[in-house]
Amino acid sequence: MLLIISLLITTFLSIVFYKEIKKYSSILYIIATLIAIFFIVFMKTDLHNYIPKDISKYTIGVFSKSTFSLALFTIVMYTGALSNSFKYKKNLMAIRGELSIIACILTLGHNILYGIYYFPTFFTNPHSLTYYKFFATLLSLIMICLMIPLMITSFQCVRKKMNYKTWKKIQRSAYLFYGLMYVHIMLLYIPKFDKKLFEIILYSIIFFAYYFLRIRKYFKDKSKPCFSK
Repeated sequence: MLLIISLLITTFLSIVFYKEIKKYSSILYIIATLIAIFFIVFMKTDLHNYIPKDISKYTIGVFSKSTFSLALFTIVMYTGALSNSFKYKKNLMAIRGELSIIACILTLGHNILYGIYYFPTFFTNPHSLTYYKFFATLLSLIMICLMIPLMITSFQCVRKKMNYKTWKKIQRSAYLFYGLMYVHIMLLYIPKFDKKLFEIILYSIIFFAYYFLRIRKYFKDKSKPCFSK
């Protein structure tokens, strides 16, 4: 349910305020960084004991559990996969990089929050982790290695200085990143199958539908005739 709410909010804001997002992107990056720092401190101190769990879930939890950043990644994913005839595609394409950077910043905060325990444990005492947590942590490390170059090359100032083919090659690793993200989520949710069935179905629909649309668009674009001038 949190993901659906986050998707509705982020999609609405992205469509309505795409010009503002583009214009004030630097400010939004700073805000995203401050939010990430806040939820790390909040969850790692006694502060979370002073706020009711239900309130914390829908305010702090939506960021600390990376739900909000996943909603942003979903917009970025689908913007590239939807048909060019989609009414708001042009607007969303204009801020695709900015949304991706914000999502990456919040995701890094999520990785720091949980990585404080899981990353050292993965290397020093891996046997203490369950099978699912072990591989979920491994995928997190791989995804961070993929995400950081994707984030850096999404900045316009960096992109302008890069060779287009090199930039495109790096950006294509996003397809692998999205796939690993889905597997990572499943590794965390499958052990809680009875409680997380709705989420498992929802995430599966989102990711499988994305890959279906993206592959279809690829072959559709490939089949278009090219006319030389």
